[in-house]
Formats: sequence, structure tokens, C-alpha cells
Amino acid sequence: MDGSLTNKGLDRQLIITSSSKLTLYAIYENNEPVELRVEDKELAKETGNIYKGKVKKIIPAMNAAFVDIGEEREAFLPLKDFCPDMVHDKNCKDLKEGKSVIVQVRRSAINTKGAKLSCKIALPGKYLVLLPYSNHIGVSSKLPDELKKELREHIKEVLEPFNQEKYGFIVRTSAKDIPDELIIEDFLSLKETWFNILNRAKKVKSPSLLYEESFKVFSIIRDYACQFSRIVIDDIYIYKQVKNYCKENFPEFDIKISFFRRKKETLYSIYRLDSVINKILSTHIWLNNGGYIVIEETEALVAIDVNSGKNCKQRTLEEMAFNINLEAAKEIVRQIRLRDLGGIIVIDFIDMKEKENMEKLLNFLSELFKNDKKPVKIKGFTSLGLLELTRKKSEESLVTKLSNICITCRGKGYIKSDGIILFEIEKRIYELMPFVKLQIVLNPRLKESVKNTVEKLKMTDRIEIIDNINMPIDKYEIVRVE
Repeated sequence: MDGSLTNKGLDRQLIITSSSKLTLYAIYENNEPVELRVEDKELAKETGNIYKGKVKKIIPAMNAAFVDIGEEREAFLPLKDFCPDMVHDKNCKDLKEGKSVIVQVRRSAINTKGAKLSCKIALPGKYLVLLPYSNHIGVSSKLPDELKKELREHIKEVLEPFNQEKYGFIVRTSAKDIPDELIIEDFLSLKETWFNILNRAKKVKSPSLLYEESFKVFSIIRDYACQFSRIVIDDIYIYKQVKNYCKENFPEFDIKISFFRRKKETLYSIYRLDSVINKILSTHIWLNNGGYIVIEETEALVAIDVNSGKNCKQRTLEEMAFNINLEAAKEIVRQIRLRDLGGIIVIDFIDMKEKENMEKLLNFLSELFKNDKKPVKIKGFTSLGLLELTRKKSEESLVTKLSNICITCRGKGYIKSDGIILFEIEKRIYELMPFVKLQIVLNPRLKESVKNTVEKLKMTDRIEIIDNINMPIDKYEIVRVE
């Protein structure tokens, strides 16, 4: 099988560039960046890790338990995730405070929230996902409906002699057209991994880490079933690991894996990753047809607004709205993948009156999301005309990883206007009257405006203006000088 033929002529490349602290993984499809993942070398990858945790408290009102997995913050385990069909003498239904439990991280810690756990263990392989605490057999939602039932029944029959434990599993998209012997090999490998996890759980005290994946890149390669035409890496250690991993796990693919020797140019500059990051951190993204989208992340959801901008070339408003919405949909899907946005996502497309156009837009979005490796559910248009969808959220978004909170606006995205600051200063001056002398300490940006205000008040001999470059641009201090 030729790895350069990813799907319908889609050319996909994986670029890995590393520094002493961070590793960046950039995925390009037909030379367009579609995913950027960041790994801090000092922090262990958490999502997918399996722990032997200890239940610290159960809160019925929240329908949840808090579990110590050895991290700084206790992790959150929803009670709905307790599994009624547990095996190996473990029963999540009867959890008690102080009791040990085997859990898997579904979403790593985000901001002030601890990790989110599940006791429904899922071990991902090349072609299957093993579900040792379930007898459910499923098929990837990315596959066509007519293929799902046929593939499910075939693989269930193939694995039956090797599945005396009646483990559940999910058939991944990559299993399509794969020989039976490779499916069996993957299943047996996953079983062995699970047995090793159980054996370790018997020997260690809680909290303890039972299983983790060494490199984020392994999960990337597995998610894409190694379907890359090219992988370029500038870290010799990662290069050797990737080379060996692909050789051992995907020998059927012929992929060009290159080590990039550092010269005058770096992978970071050649692939213009600085430009990619700047675009990710921008709230406004212009479209080729003159429209633009605005992306705002909140703790509860992601809001995306579509605007017509300078576009007014179409004959009718409906035609203009439909064409801009189609162009916006392509960029929105790319930005969702690129920024790794998750949870509830609400999109305010330009209003369309014709239901046929709304259906075409929904179908177009569904097609665009087929290359996304994270589960996406398009809920449709709400009564207010907003499109609602959900995407699996496993960790904090890329914007959060790539940026710090602005010390001036403190994450709000806005500061007081000069006019309101000058208004406040003038009112404060009157509040302090009578006085002999005042000092106003402020950022140099405001110095000239405040000076003009003081002159209008005819108080230049009584008020001293001191600029301080370290003062936030919307802050000031007014003090009496005795």
C-alpha cells in the first residue's frame, strides 16, 4: 500500500520541529496547515493515560466523584460513566470513598478544572479500539452506513476465536480493506497491553499511573493510520522513534521519513509556522471572497460569527449569503481543526431564507468534517437561526497553549477608552480638592492627553504628571503631595 495515496489524492504531510522545551506537530493537507499540536517536554501527556486512583469524595448532588490520580488537582469522574458490566473483580457501581478504581483521562486539566475521567477504558490500536469493560462492538462513524454493518459482522466473526473474554471493541476507519491477519495481530497486541495494565494495578498502591503513551506523535500517526506522504523531523531522537514506530506498526506503508539537518533556515521558518500561530491567535479571519469570520472562545462555548465584509457582487442577498457561507464553512472547519476547538460550538452564519440552501450548507459542513479525527456532531440550526455543533474536547484549546492572559485587559479583550480614563481623572481631581499639589502617575501613552486636560482646568502649576512605562495603559495613580 502506498502511503502517498491518503484519500482521493489528498497530500498530507507531518512536520515535527522541536526546541529544548517544546515540540510542535504541524499537519498540512495539500500544503494548507490543518492541525497544529503543541507538546511541553516537561509535562507528561495526560489525555488517554490510565491510572489506579483513589476516590476522595462522592457528591450525589453533582452526580460525580472526585478521584486522586496523583496530580495537583483531584480529577472529576461523572457517575454516569460507572460501568454496570465491569469484569476482573472490579465494580464501578459500588464506589466508596477511599476505594481504588481504574480510570482513564478523557480530558486533561484545563485552567482551574481538574482532569475529567471515565472508568470506561478505551485502548486505541492501529485498526481497533479495545473496550475491556464493555461488550459493545461499534464501527467508526466516519465510514459509510452501508459499509458499517458488513465490516462489523465480518471483524466480529474474525476475532471471535481470540476473544474468549468477550471484550468490546470499535472498528476504526483505518480497518477498511485491511487483511484479517493484521486485524487479529492488532487485537492480540491490545489484549496484551490490557493484561499488563491489570497486572501492574495489582502490584501498585493508589494513586499510580498504569499506562501512558511516550510520544504525542505516536497517537497522531495512529489516528491517521500513518497516511502521510512525508514526515519531516528536526530532532534526531524523535526521528529515530518515529522511524522505528512506523516500521514496526505500519510496515505496509511506504512513507518518506526525513531528518532535517539544521542549516540557515529552520522548519519553523520554511513552513512559516510563525504566520500560522499569528493567525490562530487572531479573532478575525478574512475570506477570499471579501467576507470574514470572528472566533470568540469562552469557558462555556465557542462563538463564531460570519460577516459579509466587502462582498456585494452577487445579484441577490440570498445568493450573496449562500456563497459567503460556503466560503466561511471551509475556513471555519479548518480553524476548528487548527485551533483544536472543542465542546459546544455555535456559528452565526449570514441569514438565508431558502431551506434548500440551508440543507446544502449542512451537507457541505458534514463533508468537510470527514477529515477531522475528532468526533463531530452537527445538531443543525436552532430556532434563532444559529448552527450548533459539538466536537470532542480532550484538552485545553491551542489558543490557550500559545498565549498568556493580557495583563492589561486580563483576558477580556478590551480596555477603557481614553475618553473615559480622562473623565475619571478629572472627576478624581475635583474629589481631592482642596489640595496644594497632586501627582498623576500613568503610562506614557496617556501623558499628552492628561496634560491637555490639566491645562484646560488651569492647574498646571499644582499637578505634576509622571509617566511610568510599566503602568498598564488603562491604569493611573493620583496622590497628594504634602
